[in-house]
Amino acid sequence: MSSNKILVTYTSSPAFLSTDHWKQVHAALLCQFPLRTLHWKSPSRANIETIPQVDVNLVPLESLRDEHTSQIPQSLLDKPLLNVYFVVCDDNDTYKNTVRKQIRDWHASVSQLRPDGKIGQGRMFQMKASVLDKIKADLNADKKDRCIQVAWSTDYENPAAWAELINKFKEGILSAFDSAFTQREEEVKRSEGQRHMPGWNFCTFFILKESLATSFEAMSLCEEALQHYNDLEASFFRVLREKNLTWFGALIAPGSEDDSTPLLSVSKKPYRDLILANSISIFDFRVYLLARQCALLSKLSRVIEVCRKAVAFLSGFGRRLRELEGTIPLFFVESWTYSSALSVVEQVDTWANDVKMGKPALARFSAVKGELLELAQQQLDIIGIRVGHLPSRPPFSIALPAPTPESTEAQEPPPGKISRTELLSAIDDKEAFFDLYVQIINRAIELYAAAGRRKFALKLHGNLAALDLYVASYMSTFCSQSACRALTVHTSAEKARDEEWIHIVLDFLRTYVEDMGKELLMDVDDQLSYVVGLVTSLIEAARGLQADLLHPDHPALSLTIADKAVRLAESQDGALLDVIVRNRLPCDLSVDEVIAVLVGYEGAQLTFSTDATTLNPGNNKVTLFCSSSTAGVFALQASQVKISKLTFEWKDARLLTATKNLKLKDVPTLVRIPKDIRALDVRIRPPQRSMLWVLITFEVGVPAKIMVALHTGRNDIVSAQIMLSSPSGVQFHFSEAKLDGDGSAQLEINEDALTVSSVEADSVVVISLPHSDASSYHTLRINAALEYTTVSEPDITRRLGFARFVATSLPMTVNVEDFFRGTRLFTRFTLSTSSHQHVRIRSAHLETSREDEDNVKVTGCHAQQPSVVSGKFIFQLDSARGQAGDPLRLRITYRMLREEVESLIDVSMAAIVAETPHLLPHRDLLIDKVVDALSSDAKWIELYGITGELVVPDIVEEEGDIGDGLRRLNAILAKKRPGDYPFGEWREIIIPVDVPRMHILAAAHLRVTPNPWVSPQAKNASLPLFAGQPISAVVSVTTSFHWAPLEDEKPQGCLLRYDIEDMTGDWLVSGCKRSDFQAEDGSTFTMPVTLIALHHGELSLPKIAINALPTQGGPRMGSSSVPSCETYQMHGAEKVLVLPRGGRSLDNLPSETQHLLSEIRSGYSAARDPVQKANEIIRNSIAIPELPATPAASSGPPQKKRKTMPVASAGSIKLPSPAPMSAAPSYGTGQRSRVHTRQSPLRSRRVTESAGPDIDEDAEGEDDLEEGMDDSGDAEDKRLYCFCQKLSYGEMIACDNADCRYQWFHLPCVNLKPPLPENWFCEDCISRMKGTSSTLPWSMLVLEQRCDGVASADRFILRGYRARAFERVPDHALQQLELVTSESPPW
Repeated sequence: MSSNKILVTYTSSPAFLSTDHWKQVHAALLCQFPLRTLHWKSPSRANIETIPQVDVNLVPLESLRDEHTSQIPQSLLDKPLLNVYFVVCDDNDTYKNTVRKQIRDWHASVSQLRPDGKIGQGRMFQMKASVLDKIKADLNADKKDRCIQVAWSTDYENPAAWAELINKFKEGILSAFDSAFTQREEEVKRSEGQRHMPGWNFCTFFILKESLATSFEAMSLCEEALQHYNDLEASFFRVLREKNLTWFGALIAPGSEDDSTPLLSVSKKPYRDLILANSISIFDFRVYLLARQCALLSKLSRVIEVCRKAVAFLSGFGRRLRELEGTIPLFFVESWTYSSALSVVEQVDTWANDVKMGKPALARFSAVKGELLELAQQQLDIIGIRVGHLPSRPPFSIALPAPTPESTEAQEPPPGKISRTELLSAIDDKEAFFDLYVQIINRAIELYAAAGRRKFALKLHGNLAALDLYVASYMSTFCSQSACRALTVHTSAEKARDEEWIHIVLDFLRTYVEDMGKELLMDVDDQLSYVVGLVTSLIEAARGLQADLLHPDHPALSLTIADKAVRLAESQDGALLDVIVRNRLPCDLSVDEVIAVLVGYEGAQLTFSTDATTLNPGNNKVTLFCSSSTAGVFALQASQVKISKLTFEWKDARLLTATKNLKLKDVPTLVRIPKDIRALDVRIRPPQRSMLWVLITFEVGVPAKIMVALHTGRNDIVSAQIMLSSPSGVQFHFSEAKLDGDGSAQLEINEDALTVSSVEADSVVVISLPHSDASSYHTLRINAALEYTTVSEPDITRRLGFARFVATSLPMTVNVEDFFRGTRLFTRFTLSTSSHQHVRIRSAHLETSREDEDNVKVTGCHAQQPSVVSGKFIFQLDSARGQAGDPLRLRITYRMLREEVESLIDVSMAAIVAETPHLLPHRDLLIDKVVDALSSDAKWIELYGITGELVVPDIVEEEGDIGDGLRRLNAILAKKRPGDYPFGEWREIIIPVDVPRMHILAAAHLRVTPNPWVSPQAKNASLPLFAGQPISAVVSVTTSFHWAPLEDEKPQGCLLRYDIEDMTGDWLVSGCKRSDFQAEDGSTFTMPVTLIALHHGELSLPKIAINALPTQGGPRMGSSSVPSCETYQMHGAEKVLVLPRGGRSLDNLPSETQHLLSEIRSGYSAARDPVQKANEIIRNSIAIPELPATPAASSGPPQKKRKTMPVASAGSIKLPSPAPMSAAPSYGTGQRSRVHTRQSPLRSRRVTESAGPDIDEDAEGEDDLEEGMDDSGDAEDKRLYCFCQKLSYGEMIACDNADCRYQWFHLPCVNLKPPLPENWFCEDCISRMKGTSSTLPWSMLVLEQRCDGVASADRFILRGYRARAFERVPDHALQQLELVTSESPPW
C-alpha cells in the first residue's frame, strides 16, 4: 500500500541549504506538522467535510527526480501535492541576475512532476517590498498569490510565526488534491463506461478506482474511501452475476497457511500484484476486499459492523467453499472458518481499545463477538463428529452441512493438510478436543451473558451438558478401575497401612457407594464381609495416624438439618439442634463426634456437637448441643463426622456462592435460634441509676462513660470475663472501671477486660466504664466478647459474641435565636429530638455563673408542660454594660421516651406479679411481647404524650397464663396518668451558652407625623390618610453599643447607612431614601421623608435597613474593619389605614385648615386681591415674611394665540362668582397648551385643553377674561427672552422658577413639542438649584398634583402663591395647602 502521508517537496539555493540557518528553519517547519483541521468540499456531497489531521512528508525535491513511477499509481498522493522554494534575497540586482533564473528552473522542474501542481513559495528574513513585489509579478500569472513572506525571529517554534505559511500549505494541498481527484474521477467514469466493450478489464478498473479510495484514506476521509470500496464490491457482484470471471484465477488456490492466517490482514499476500496480473483467485480477492473495508470501518470506530460483516462473509463464503471439499485439504473449510472467527475477535478487541462505547453499544459488541465464537464452536462440532470424538446426534449434529451427491460417493483423501496447531492436536487427542471445545463455548457464554442474551447462552449450556453426559461414563469407569487396581497393588506389595493406604480405601469406598459395588466385587464371594473388614481396618489405621487427617466431601456419609427450629435447653444456657446423618456403608459405623457449624450475622459462628455414637446404615437422627445462647438466624456452613483422627467434612457450596439474586433452590439451609430470656446477658447503655427521681447529670466537657450491666439469669456465676472494643477507635479505660451499687460481686480489672466473680442467679451487676471522647459519633458500636463458667457446669466455658449500639451524641438538637432590644436580650431555645427516638423534655433553665450573678439577670419568659417531641423556652437577659465574663449554662432535664415506657411496663408488671405470683416465670416474656408490639407501630405515641394512656397496638391474643397476663398488663397501661409521671429516671444535660455580641444595635422607626399647622390638641389625634396624597413621615434611628464585645470597652462612633425598603406595590417614597450618618452610643438620628400610598387599605410601612460601613483608617471596633450591626424595626407590626381618594370631604380636615380655605374664599367675595389675601392667611399660619402685593398688571410678552383660543392678559382676570357652580370644569382629551401670560412679581399660569365642540367652558369666566383685555395687550414687546436672547414669537413656555433670568423660552430652543408638561424648569435653574434648595423635591411634587374638582380661581391663587414662595415655605406646609386645594369643593 502507498504511504498515508502527503508528499511536499522543498528546495532552495545550495548556498542557503548548506547553512545552519536552514537547519533551524527546517526543524521549525517540521514542528508545524501534521496539518490540522482542513475543510474539503466533496463533489458527491453537499456538505463540507472536515479533515481533522493530515500527515506531511517534507522531502527534498532532488530525491524524487530519479524515481520510477507506475502508469497506474496506487494513490493520488504518490506525486507531490505541493512544491516549495525558499528564497533569501534582499537585493534587487541579485534577484534579477541570479534568483529569478533559479526560480524559473525550479518551476519548470516541478511542472514535470505534476503538470497540474500548484506552486507555493516562502521567503525568510523580511525581504524588501520591492523584491517581494517582483517575485509576485513573475509567479502570480494567474492572479493567485503563491508568495508568502515569513518574518523570522528567535522564537521560531511559535506557531503564530508560521500561521500564514501553514494556511497557504493547506490551501495549496487541498487545491492540488481537488484537481488530481477530479482528473482521476473522470478516468474512472470513462473506464466504467467501457465495461461492455471488448478488451475491458475488471482488475485494471479495480486498481484505478481503488487509487481514489486509498487517496481518501490518506487524507483521513475514511467515509469517502469506504464508499468507493462498497462501489467496487457492487461492481464485482455485478460481474459475478454476468459469470464473466475471465480476469480471475480459480475459485481458490489454497496455500500452505491459508486456513490459519488472520482474515483481516492485507499484507499476508501481494494482493495488488495478483490483481494487476489477472491471476488472483476469487477467494483471495474477496478476502482482500473484506480486509480493506474492515480496516476503514475500524478507523471510523464501527467495530460492531466489522464483526457483522465477518460473520456474514464466513457463513456465506464457507458454504461456497464446501462445494470444493474434494479438491482442498481435509477440514480446510472448518479450520479457515475457525481461525478467521477467532482472529476477527482478537483484532476487533484491539481496535475497540480506542473506541468509547456506551452500555448498549457494549452489549451489541459482546453479542456479535459471541456469534463469531459460536461459529468457531460449530466447526468443532463438525470436526468432532467426523473424527469420532462426538456422537452424531443433536445438539452436536446441528452444525453438520447438508450432504451432497459428491460427498456420498467414495473419494480419495484430498492432498495437503490444515495448519492450525490446536485443531491438529484436537483431532489426534480426545482430551485436547474436549478442553478446546469447553474453552470456546465458555468464552461464547461469557460474551452472550455480558450482552444480556440469555437464550443464546442457555443453548450453549445445553451443548456443555450434552458433552458432560457423553463423557461421564468413560470417566467413571476409568476412575473406578484405577481405585480397585491401586488397592490390589498396595495389598500385594504388603505395604504398611499408612495415610496413603487410607486414601486408597476412601477412594475405593467412594466408588463402592456410587452404585458400583457389585461390579467391583464380582470376584469376591462374601461382599458384605469384605466391605466390613475394610472399614474396620480403616478405623484401626486412622487411630495410628500421628495427626488429624481431613477428607472433604466423601459420599459415604452426609449430614442434613432435621428441624430448622432450634430448641432451647430449658435447664441450662444453650440450644439443641436435630440433624439427620446418613450412612451409605453396609455396616454400622462408630463415630467419636458429630459437629455442625452455623454462621450468622457478621460472621458469628455457633458449633453444635454430640459425643460418641453409632451410625447405623441409612438415616440416623442425632441431637446436637451448643452451649451458646446467641439468638438469631443462622445458616449451615459446614458439618463434620470424626472417627478417631479421620475427619469427614462437608461444606455448603451454596453459602460460599450466595448473592443477592438467589434462586429458591440455591438458598442455603437456614435455622432460627430463639432468644433465651433466662440465659446470661450483657446490656450496655448510657449512664443511669436504678433509684427513682435521681438526676444523672451529663455536663459537656466531663469525660464520658457507659454502664455495662451483667444479668445472670438462671446461672450462679463462678466467673465472667467481659472484653469490649469499638471499631470506631474509641478506647475504654478499664483501669478506671467501678462497680455501681452494692452487692456481693467482685470486680477484677485487667488490662483489656473486666472479670466479675461470685454472682448469684437472677442478679444484675452494673459496671461504670469510662471511655475516650466519642462526641463525633451519633451512635457508638461496641463489640463484646463474654466468657463465663457456672457453678452447675464448671467444666464448660461458654462464649458469647455480640454487638451493641449506644447513643453517644445528644439525644436532642438545640436551636438558639437571639433578639436584641436595647439593654435586654431575649433568647429562645427550641429543643427537638435528633433521632428516630422520642424524648420527653421536663424543663429547661438558663443559669449564670457565680461571678456574673450581679451583672446578668435571667428571667424565664415562657415555659411549658413536659413535651414528648419538642419544646420552646424563652429567657430575658438584663445586663450591665458589656457581656458576662463566663458563658451561661442551659440545664435541660429530659428522658428518653423508650426508657420511660419500659419503666412504666416494669412498674406495671411488678404490680401484677405481686398480685399473681404464678406469673413470675412469664414476666420477661410478657414484657418482651409488649415492647415488640410498641416498637412495630408508633400510633400510640400521640395519645400517650397527651393523656398518658399507653394503648398497645395489634398484640396477639393468647390463652393460658400468658394471655391472662397480657390482658391485665394492657388494662393497667391504658389508664390515664398525670402530666409528671412518677416513674422512670430523669437525666440532665448542661450546655454552655455564650452570650452573643453585637457592636451596634440599631432601633429603626418610620413614624407618620401630623400636619405642621394643626393645633397642639389635634397633633395627638390621628389624621386621615388618603391614597395618592403626600404623607409626612420621619425616619429615626437610635443606636446603642451596649452589647459590643468586651475588648471594645470604649467604643467610638461608627458610620452607618440607612436604606428604606422599596415597596413599589404599596408606597412611593420621596426625600432622602438612603443616607449615611454618624452613630454614637445612645444617639438618635432623624430624617424627614414623604410617603405616597399607591392604593387604599391597611398598609404596612416600609422597613428600614441599617448597615455599618467600613471604618476609615483601620479597625476601630476590636479587630473588625466592618463592625457587626443588627437592626430591629420598631414599627414592624404597625399598619396604617389609607382611605380611598374619591369621596373625601373637607369636614375630616382640621378646623384650622378649613378656616384657612374659608378665609381665602371670603377674600374673593370682598373683591380683595386674592393673592394678597392668601399671603396674609398663610403668613399667619406658618409665620413667614410677608410677600409683596401683586400689582394689577405688568408688562410681559405679547399675547400668543393658538388656533382661535383667546388668551387673557394677567391684569384683566376676573375671579368667578362665589355662587355655587353648576358643574366642575371639564377637560377634554386633546393636546394641552400653555397660556402665555406673565404676571410680576407673582407668576401664575393654568393649563387649558384644546377647544373642541364638546367642551362646555364656564361662560362667565371666559367673558370676564375677554372683557379684561385692552389694547395694551396687543402692544409690541421689545424685551428679549430665552437662551437665544431674541424677541418673543410663536408658542412659548415659562420656567416655574420665579427668579429665572430668562423667564420665557421658545419651544424649539428647549426642544419641546406639544403637549407641554404641566410643570417645567429650565436647565439653568435646575443647575443652580441642585444641592441648594432642600424644598425643591416637595415643590415639584406639589406642582405635579392634579387639582381635580376645585374651582379654577382657587387653583390659580393657591398654585400661584406656591410658585412664588416655595423657597421659603416648609414642604409639609405646602403639602397640607395642596391637600386643601385638591379636595372636592364643599360649596
